[in-house]
Amino acid sequence: MAKIYSEGDGDLGALDGRTVAILGYGNQGRSQALNLKDSGVAVVVGNRSDRFRDLAVDDGLEPLPLSEATARGDVVMALLPDEVHQEVLPRDVFPSLKEGSAVVFAHGYSVHFGEVDVPDGHDVCLVAPKMLGPAVRTLYLAGRGFPSLVAVHRDASGRAWDVTLAIAQGIGSLRVGAWETTFEEEAITDLFGEQVGGSGAIVGLLRSFETLVKAGYDPDVVELELIGSGELVEVIRTQVRDGLLASLRNHSPTSQFGQLYRAAELWDSPDDGRLQRILDELRNGGFAEVWRREREDGYRTMRDLEERFSSHDFGRAEGRNRDRLRDVLHETLGSQ
Repeated sequence: MAKIYSEGDGDLGALDGRTVAILGYGNQGRSQALNLKDSGVAVVVGNRSDRFRDLAVDDGLEPLPLSEATARGDVVMALLPDEVHQEVLPRDVFPSLKEGSAVVFAHGYSVHFGEVDVPDGHDVCLVAPKMLGPAVRTLYLAGRGFPSLVAVHRDASGRAWDVTLAIAQGIGSLRVGAWETTFEEEAITDLFGEQVGGSGAIVGLLRSFETLVKAGYDPDVVELELIGSGELVEVIRTQVRDGLLASLRNHSPTSQFGQLYRAAELWDSPDDGRLQRILDELRNGGFAEVWRREREDGYRTMRDLEERFSSHDFGRAEGRNRDRLRDVLHETLGSQ
């Protein structure tokens, strides 16, 4: 079982007199920078462009070029998109690292798959919020928290865990807890969850839509039932809150039986090995190589896939229902 760290395990004193450089000011970067600032930590922001410069200034933070922010940082948090790490970090960040500074990642991908190699003499740490960026901020402001995964890949200073847990404390995660992991485990399980859960949801919904529409049912009614009403979001919320199976008590007996009956049907069907194949491709670096080639090719396949699925009839029904329900969906889902 994973070791779980709580508020008593983190000490912001580990950051006393030290500056944290947040590289990237997107959803995660902004939220984590503001949370650390409000926790009393000295923060500077490093940007690749001027895109978020005005926002950072309005937030009371000092935006700098990546190299300058890095040179100011005793702790450098690499919150840039994973796909730019291989190019940007060796060029704009690593040459400017202070002697003995710590480098903190929010995802294990680029380190585990060898896309970057932090120079010797620097701690390499992981603080990975298991929460969308905006919610990292709203939950902090509400006095609540969110779970994170934490790891130390290299403890050059002998104090890497102190820094890791201080960051987790400062962003508000230890209010709920931080689960100890490794860079490999975080990267593989995160990718697997995205690729299995996300792809399964996309294909399951589109094939369900096709089956019902082919049988003569109205596309807009079908889309509303499958996802458009927002009911599915509430179902998932109850699963998270109450537990996967315990949440069934929120459904009618007919629904409970139907879900369990079909689940058993799927569970007992022959295993085609797809899940193991996906896991193998993640662990052996096969997917990382495919993704690397895709980036080098200018994301052509990704654009083709987006076009393929977005041109499905489901999207037209979805658009009509979203237009009709825009105000309702904003009220029920927009602030969640």
